[in-house]
Amino acid sequence: MYCISRAKGLQVRDCNSFTKFKTRQKSRENEPLGPFKSQQNVKKLAQRLTMYQEGRPKTKSVMQSQQIVPCITENKKSKKNLIDKEKNIQDKKRQHSIKNRTKKTHSLSYYHYDSQTNEDDMQNGTFKAVDSEPKFINVVKSQELLEGKKLYSEGQTNEAQKIFTDVLQSTNNPEARYLIALCDLSKQDYQDAINQLQQLIQQQPLFKRNAYILLAIALKKVNNHTQALNTLTLAIKQFNKYFDAYIYRGKLYLKAQQWEKALKDFQSAIEISQNRSIAYVGAAEAQKALNMVQASIESYNKAVECEDGQQKTALLKRSLLFIELKEYQKAMDDINILVELSPQDSSALYLRGFVQAKQNQIQDAILSYEQAIKFNNSKKAVTKSLYEIAKLKIEQRDFYGAFYQLTRAEFLDVDIKVIERFRIFTDGVTFLMKRKFEEGIVNLTNLISKNLVNDFLKPLVYQYRAYGLICVGQHQKALQDLQVVNQLEKASQYNKLICEGICSAMSNLFEQSNQFFVKAQKLFPNKMEPLFYKATTIIRLYNYLIPKDDLEKRNKLLSDACRYMEKAAELNEQSNLLFYRGIVLFALQKYDDSLMDMDKAIEKSEDNIARHFYVRGILQACRKAYKPALNDFNVTISLDDKFSEAYLNRAKLLYIYGDKNSSYMDIINQKQMTLDAYISAGNMFFIIGAYDDAIKSFSQVLITEKNTTILYQRARCYLVLKELNDSMADLQKIYELTNDMASFIDYNVLQTLKITSLKHDHETFKQALDLINQLIKKDVEGRIFKKSDIIFYKGVYQFYLNDYEGAQNQIRKSYDMKEDQQNKFTSRLDDSDQFVMESYVSSQQLNKLETKHRYLEEFEFHDRTYNLYEYLFNMSILDLLQGKKEQAIDQLKLLGENIKHPEIEEALQILLQILFDDSLDTPKMEQFDEIKEFSIFPQHNRLCSIYKFVPIQLKKYSLETRLSFCLPQVDVPSMLFQFDEKLLESINPTIVENKPEAPWIRRTMEGVIFTENVQNFDDLDLQSTQRPKQQTEEDINNQIDYSIIEQDTIVEQLEAKVDKQVMKEQLMLDSKIAEKLNSILNKKK
Repeated sequence: MYCISRAKGLQVRDCNSFTKFKTRQKSRENEPLGPFKSQQNVKKLAQRLTMYQEGRPKTKSVMQSQQIVPCITENKKSKKNLIDKEKNIQDKKRQHSIKNRTKKTHSLSYYHYDSQTNEDDMQNGTFKAVDSEPKFINVVKSQELLEGKKLYSEGQTNEAQKIFTDVLQSTNNPEARYLIALCDLSKQDYQDAINQLQQLIQQQPLFKRNAYILLAIALKKVNNHTQALNTLTLAIKQFNKYFDAYIYRGKLYLKAQQWEKALKDFQSAIEISQNRSIAYVGAAEAQKALNMVQASIESYNKAVECEDGQQKTALLKRSLLFIELKEYQKAMDDINILVELSPQDSSALYLRGFVQAKQNQIQDAILSYEQAIKFNNSKKAVTKSLYEIAKLKIEQRDFYGAFYQLTRAEFLDVDIKVIERFRIFTDGVTFLMKRKFEEGIVNLTNLISKNLVNDFLKPLVYQYRAYGLICVGQHQKALQDLQVVNQLEKASQYNKLICEGICSAMSNLFEQSNQFFVKAQKLFPNKMEPLFYKATTIIRLYNYLIPKDDLEKRNKLLSDACRYMEKAAELNEQSNLLFYRGIVLFALQKYDDSLMDMDKAIEKSEDNIARHFYVRGILQACRKAYKPALNDFNVTISLDDKFSEAYLNRAKLLYIYGDKNSSYMDIINQKQMTLDAYISAGNMFFIIGAYDDAIKSFSQVLITEKNTTILYQRARCYLVLKELNDSMADLQKIYELTNDMASFIDYNVLQTLKITSLKHDHETFKQALDLINQLIKKDVEGRIFKKSDIIFYKGVYQFYLNDYEGAQNQIRKSYDMKEDQQNKFTSRLDDSDQFVMESYVSSQQLNKLETKHRYLEEFEFHDRTYNLYEYLFNMSILDLLQGKKEQAIDQLKLLGENIKHPEIEEALQILLQILFDDSLDTPKMEQFDEIKEFSIFPQHNRLCSIYKFVPIQLKKYSLETRLSFCLPQVDVPSMLFQFDEKLLESINPTIVENKPEAPWIRRTMEGVIFTENVQNFDDLDLQSTQRPKQQTEEDINNQIDYSIIEQDTIVEQLEAKVDKQVMKEQLMLDSKIAEKLNSILNKKK
């Protein structure tokens, strides 16, 4: 045995008293274990309390032994005759024998009380002393009491109580009442025990001082803390320097959080006995509660130095204090001593594992926990060890490992309620990992609804349930779960941003939505979903806010969406993404690219989806690939015979083939007879650019019907081909048929362009200008020529009439109107939608130009009146003609900063060099002098190319130029096989496949890690474990068990020693469990 000396740094030294105690203990090692059960703790305490009479002095060996061992005192009288001549010698001997037996009986009631429980106050009460001396009973009744005590020690409490009751009824013996109270305590009949003990104290207040302790315990059990405190206060008054009463009252004050009173009681106990560690431990607890940390440590140090066999408790509590202070090495030093003293103590091993985990020694911690489970001599420690192992596995995201650890509980004596929450959680997570989302969500929801979520599990439960909710498309509920967690893991941060982006987009908060998706992309740059979400958000904006007649802006948005989808496809070409990118490309009339995406989408899809074939059929028809289109429509109908759009479009396709009967049958089946069925061929040719074929188709229809819609479509085709006369003829017919002012405006604007393109004299331009002014006054625009176009052409005519200032004003006004025209939807946008505008500017690299939109910024010179670049060029030419040379140069420089086309940029630089050289007093440069007619933008097949050049007045050079412009963009007609806008209307963020980031996955530069638990186990023996029966001693006089008082501590005091080989056999796990463990470890190897 060893004694612990804190003053000497916990050095180990020999102790004679401990050696003596060890010798005594060895004599009892092989004694049989009693039959007591764990619920009989009260009985065992009561047994100890009967082992000592009040006045018996304590020997030095008792004070120094590792356990306080009550002893049975039998003062046997000498058998010699002391008085032969006395007449009453036999009576005296008989009385003397009765006294000795009574004394022995009373000695069984002594209990040297070292409690660990805490209590509250009880009502003030006093007891009246009736008789301070016990009454003796006859030999028969005394023999009955001895028999009852024997039955009581054997666990036959009811039989013993009957005997005690009989004795009490016949003699009113206080010892019998006292023993009845002990039986009541053993049976947890606390109120009956209270009644008996109160009556005993009233009748015999000095009979047994431990009766006050037992009464206080019983009162505490029925939650009458106030009366329990008053009972102990009375005991202190009745018995001077009653150490145990101070200790237990201090514990009750600790329980009531009356720290100062508790400390005072423990200090009083220390004054009574300075060699009792329990007083120092109690004082340390009170000092810790009062934030007197250093004093608390010093008290624990003194407790450790006490040689009363309670060093383990002091070491344990001091280590717990060090853990609270995060002084883990000091805590580990104490725990190592505990393990050295009791190498198989599960509680100490559990604490060692706990501290090792805090020191990030995970492998060592797991080994310590496994050892605690193996020796299995503390239910609480084993439960917590299993709990901590599962917790570590969960922290490592090794959920299958955690699941297996929790299944071990079926073969161990553990508190199932403690680990139940982990079991439900791991079940839910494994369901999610197996893509059984509904089952996983149900499990995790049960955890929340049953209030089983602790601080450790709370963030995990909500993050994992959010993952499952996202997988089933419930983004709003998932977002609510993620908002509960304060500190999200990286995967859940991503999932939250995705949910916020989707919810914002569906609420039309487009700027916020875009910001969320951008942040999500930064978190996981290799995931394609954020890019896909951004694309779908732009398309939703396209559907929700952009007018259908604003084709320029709509196409721009689709281009942006397509760009994001292309970036997403670079990361992952999944079927769903390819299909929707194909739709966007289709809408952008990039048919070949769209067809490639559609083919890949169908090939990669796990199932044949009717919608895929339908869209490809329309696409093929638009490409004039009629046979593949027809096949796709046939497949669509075979997959879904209720697909109405497929019937309609097959009818249109059959019409083009000339199969009118079949076409009509399909149209009739859909009950949709429209004009499109008759003009589809012309529209098809128009949309793919086969304008001559389109005109032929329209002309064929117009032979039988003067349809104004078809006339307008043909007029548009003529206009695209620059056949102005034919276009004017169709417009004139429309006006004659309908008196339509739009056609009148379009006809007359074309008339001005026609006459000015044929003749360039002053009178012709004056005539055109007058006609344009008349049209402007009507305040009506055409379907081809908008007001901004008409005003621009007015500026052109003023330009050729040498009214440069007026021309500049009109062109500026036209540009402003085009801005307003193409941004008229901005009045319906809030600030959150302005990100679209910013993306326009950044994507086209026009950040130096303060523009409001992107339509005019497109670097496109066909099928539009002019663009921003031409506008700047035209304005600079007009500045030159007005002599504003410096302003013109500034405009041209701004233009040069934003043009990335090499040829145009080169031509612009030449013009700037000419202007710069012209301002110098130097001779002409030959290369510049040779340039006479100058233009920087494309001229071929453009309207401006048929107008004359105008000279610019320079000092040294003779330079001529002209404005850059063309005919306006022609609206795409409503055609037979055109892109179906309903396809785009169906695109929003919810069409993206739900693939949130799995919280159990760790992504690194090397790849994906599913768990941090990458370990190698070589010789780990995980076989352990049947929990041994709790050891008791047969002789109740030698039994000590503090569990009735110390219920809230982790350490169960198991002082008995058993043979190591016997313990090994008792602690072996079931062979099936051992096989499972070993098979898993072999797989890991």
